[in-house]
Amino acid sequence: MFIDAGLSFFIIYILSLLFFLIGILKIPKYREIKLNKIEGVSVIVCVRNGQDSLTFILEDLKNQNFKYDLEFIIVDDESNDNTEKIIKKYVNKDSRFKYLSTYNIQSKLRYKKRAIDFGIKHSSYDWMLFTDVDCRVKPNWVNGMISNINTSNYIIGFSEVKENNTLISKFQNIDFRMLMISACSSSFMNYPLACSGQNQLYNKSVYKSVNGFENISNLLQGDDSIFMQICKASHSTKISFSIDSDSYATAKTHNSWIDFIKQRIRWAGDANIMWKFNKLFFIVILSTFIANLFILSLFFLNTYYLLIKLLFVKFIFEYLLYILGSKKMSVYVNHISFIFWFFIQIPYIVFMGISSFFSSKISWRGRQI
Repeated sequence: MFIDAGLSFFIIYILSLLFFLIGILKIPKYREIKLNKIEGVSVIVCVRNGQDSLTFILEDLKNQNFKYDLEFIIVDDESNDNTEKIIKKYVNKDSRFKYLSTYNIQSKLRYKKRAIDFGIKHSSYDWMLFTDVDCRVKPNWVNGMISNINTSNYIIGFSEVKENNTLISKFQNIDFRMLMISACSSSFMNYPLACSGQNQLYNKSVYKSVNGFENISNLLQGDDSIFMQICKASHSTKISFSIDSDSYATAKTHNSWIDFIKQRIRWAGDANIMWKFNKLFFIVILSTFIANLFILSLFFLNTYYLLIKLLFVKFIFEYLLYILGSKKMSVYVNHISFIFWFFIQIPYIVFMGISSFFSSKISWRGRQI
């Protein structure tokens, strides 16, 4: 009975990988699209105690090449470091920068969504582009993302973690790459499943059509994948994934396993309630957890023959997804790092699945959730 149940979920997991592989094959070669004239773009970045990385993203924004109007709305989410001082230096030198603070604002929203909503309400333009304080973007980032608006009003951007010589960075690079590849392929299957707040673009009509974050006001996260699922349920929302390499963002590499695990536990909190917003996606998430739990159980039960066969099948499908997805997205491939990720990922997925129930206990940038 245990074996049969485990195999059933393993098959569902493999079928989900097959779904992603088909989606990868549908990704076209990037073609430059002529952009229709627009009024401008509002770039919104929410910051809480971001003094260590803030200058880098502000410099990246300042150096954007974009022929239409731009404004950079930097929302200080109750920081108690030098965040305000750093932002105001840019505000005083460049009129495109705007400083906002969430101190004493009245809102039903909580956590980061309150700051994002505050920034949206003070934005001047219909198109709004989002990234995080710990990210880096290229000079043509705005151009790359906005080139997709002729066909969509919600654009998912690619984000990656650069690896260095540490094992933790190599694991992060592959792990996040696989998430992004899956998000990209599902979008090209016309069934987008996930996105990242590190890089996304949508217009105000999309935000207003679903009453913003009102229906997810108390969630710890929710401002990206869950919000996108809510928007997807609206027939007026057309979602696409940007495959322009200029539109890619680079996310922060955690140099501590503890910091990395804390971040992913916060992210995993969304998975537990995904069934409310997309039941099929929740089944994929659940099958991923149970398939890896099943494989881990076979190891401790000394059922090595079946274990080796399942590991082989799992490796082939995941490796193909990694290779094909990376090539389609024009990002480099590291075979050794993938093998390392493949074996660590199994206990990691199980640990994340269990820890997700405690996501509300994890503090974020000095704020107890």
